[in-house]
Order: sequence, then structure tokens, then C-alpha cells
Amino acid sequence: MKALASVLQRAFADRPGTVIVAIGGPGGTGKSTLSHDLAVALQAAAVLPLDDYKTPRHVRAEKKIYGPHPEANELALIGQHLAAIRRHEPFERPVYCRDAGRARSSERFTPARFTIVDGEVSTYPQFREWVDFAIFVDSDWKTQLNTRVERDVEQRGYSTDKAIATFLHSNLREFATYGADSKRWADAHIYCHDDYRLELESIADPYYALLPDAIGADLQIGGLIVPPPTPFDDRDRIDETALVRHLEFLASHGVRRILVNGTTAEFFSLLPRERKQLLVLARRYFPGIIIFNTASDSLAQAIEAARWADDYGADAIAAMTPYYYAEASEDGIVGFFETLSASVEIPMFLYNFPRHTGNALTPRILSRVPHAGIKDSGREPSLMAATDCYLAGTSLGIVDAMRSGARGFVAAQAAHLPDLYVDLEALVARGDLDDADALQSEIAAKASGRRPGEIACIKACLSEKLQGYPTAVRLPLLPCGA
Repeated sequence: MKALASVLQRAFADRPGTVIVAIGGPGGTGKSTLSHDLAVALQAAAVLPLDDYKTPRHVRAEKKIYGPHPEANELALIGQHLAAIRRHEPFERPVYCRDAGRARSSERFTPARFTIVDGEVSTYPQFREWVDFAIFVDSDWKTQLNTRVERDVEQRGYSTDKAIATFLHSNLREFATYGADSKRWADAHIYCHDDYRLELESIADPYYALLPDAIGADLQIGGLIVPPPTPFDDRDRIDETALVRHLEFLASHGVRRILVNGTTAEFFSLLPRERKQLLVLARRYFPGIIIFNTASDSLAQAIEAARWADDYGADAIAAMTPYYYAEASEDGIVGFFETLSASVEIPMFLYNFPRHTGNALTPRILSRVPHAGIKDSGREPSLMAATDCYLAGTSLGIVDAMRSGARGFVAAQAAHLPDLYVDLEALVARGDLDDADALQSEIAAKASGRRPGEIACIKACLSEKLQGYPTAVRLPLLPCGA
């Protein structure tokens, strides 16, 4: 989404006023997810959901029509509100009550620099004169069916038979009749895969020229990078709510970069689908730069993880030497990294942690492998001169590393002390190293310390900052203090 957001920002940079972006397509294709993610990437954005403009349910039932039918929507009111958005005037938008089957209240809507209009009818011909950029989201019918059945049964209380019948009438009949043609004039086509990954399929020629420059244009790796831990609920599953709260906590304290699926996240105890789950949630709820760790004991699994990173919107990957088979040959390690790097288009950072992998990175390996930088948790000073971007993998000793030429630092303790580490980052960036030394001493007094129970202790500290944050870790780790 960052690339698409950058295209929009560049394309309309010289256009004053509000830019209206329509996101349309059949139900169950991820339009709302795309609208949310694009709004986060654009930052100065607001989303207007058109589901709230549905006519009363009993009227639709009497006419035997469904959501895509023009008469199932307050098209005239939508047009009036789009005109108000164009004038950058606030208005009272309807709020649909699902229990009552109609809009029963309203709320103030204020247009933003980019106003995203989300709904099946948003790209209909009636609204072309108001829309500046149209996005059509599509998928195969099985994905649409699965999504609609899951949503209608779990969220709306439909029976499975009713959910399927609604899909047949809404998606295969009505949208095919009234909405499918709007794909022709859309400026961008997004495809929703069966695992709900959204992929940019095509973009109109005037915007395509902006796309290559947009990809990776804002990538700046340096300063503070935080590796969030993975919260587990009482059934030993990833606690998504706790993870999202933590990501929002970090962003609200000024953290701009995170390392997902790192050692602090207990990647060594996660199933492949859980590692991907962390990435999907992080990209959806964290607005900054994401580096995704691909560490694995096999090249095939590392390549699969790297492709997740590429597909799901990570900004870079961190690649650790394969572990278990210690003291692998230099040629074998170089071949591993070269093959992994060739599998994706995003930058690759190397990850040195010989205490756990049994395979240390060396200046010679760095000279043979194209890479964007290195995260060094082995504290090997000879690596700093062998790379353009050295990231110290430590929560302490940061100021000395930055004095010696490090460009940034990955600090696990910042997961629960983000305000102090963000201040430390600012002091180092300004060159106030004496004040940075003093702050680092303060952090050392508050940090839980580097010891075998560090991950568990970080979670314990987080539970004091975020009420309800779970402290569980997976074996062989034990709770803090055990």
C-alpha cells in the first residue's frame, strides 16, 4: 500500500483541495481492509463507508433487491455528500444500524486531503464526475463466497444457506449486472488472493510512470528499531488484540521502525503460519517501516518467508545464517544469501547472531554478498567497516556503537521503554552524546537486563504498561522469575 499511497501523493501533489479515491468491487474482496490500509499509508486521509447509505432493509426485501442494486442505495444522498467533499465541507453522514435494518443516526464527517469512498457502488458511473482516482478490487468467486459466508454467519447471524443465497443474488447476479462494468474505467486494479493478500495487478499509464520511483522511495533504515515480542493467550495462540495494542503503543510513542519475527518475538517457537500472521497484523496496524526476519534452518523456508515479506508489504527482510548445521562453509553461506536475495525485490539486511546459529558472519562474507546493511547481535566490531549500514543489536552500549559509526540500533528493551529510547535516538541524531550517555545510564537502571529470561521479563514489564498484556512464553523459555 505504501507504493500506491506514494503514487497518489505524487500524482496529486500540485492539485489543491480534497482528492476523492473510490474503492469499489464485489462484496468479499477486501475493500474495507484496503481502505483502512491505504488511509494509514496516506496519513492525511478519511474513509467514508458507503454501506451506511443502504436503503431500509424492509424496502429491499419488498423489492427483492440486494446491496449492489442501485435502488438499494441512497445514490442521490451519496452524490450530495461527494459534492460536499469536493467543496471540502463537513456534513452529517448516516450511520446504519444493522439491528434496525436502516440508518438511525448520523455523525459528523470532515473531508481530509485524501477522502476514500469505500463501497460496492463507489465506482458506479453515477459518481465518475466526482472521483479523482478509482480502484477496483476483484477476486475469484470462491474467495468472495468464503468471505461473505464467514462474515454473514459470524457477524450477522445468518444461516449458512441464507449467506450462500445472498452471495448468489448479490455477487453473481446484481453486481455482475450493475457494477462489473465499472472495472473498465478504474485507474488501478487490485486482486484479492484466496489467502486475502491484496496485489496490485495493473495501474493506468499516467500513474505507472510514478510507480517505480515510489517503491522503496521512503525507506530509511537507521536510528531506533524495536523488535516486538509475540503475546500468547491462555490457549497458546497469538493474542492479536494484545499485539495490535502494543503496535499502537509503540507508534504513539514515536517509534518509526520495527523488526517483526525477531528473536524477541520467539520466532524459533512459531509455526510458519504464525510468522506470517505477525507480518500481516504488523503491516495493517503499524504505520512505519517494517523489517521481517526470515530466519530458518532451511533455504526453502527462508525463501517462503522472504516472499511473504515482499507480498505483504514489508520494507526489507533480515536474513540470518542457517542454524543447526554449525560451521558451514563460507561458500555455502554465501550461496544461501545470494539465492535468498534473488527471490525478492525488497532490500536484504544480514543478521549476525553466531551464539545461536553457530555460523558467524565475517567481513569477507559481507564483501561477497550484496546487502543493504547488517544487524549485529554478535558485537563483532570488524563488521562495521565491511558494510554501509551497521545496526547494533543491543539495548545497551548504544552510544559507543553510534560513536564508532553505527547507523542505528535494534533494542529489545524499547518494547516497553519506547519513550526513553526515542529520546535517546533524538539525542544521538543531534550529536548530544554526553546527554545520550546520561540517558543510557538511566535506561540501564530501568531495563530488565540481558539474561536468559529477557524475553519473559520484557513481557512482564509490558504487562505493567498495557493492562491485560499476557506474560506467557513458550517452552523452553520460562516466565520471568521462574
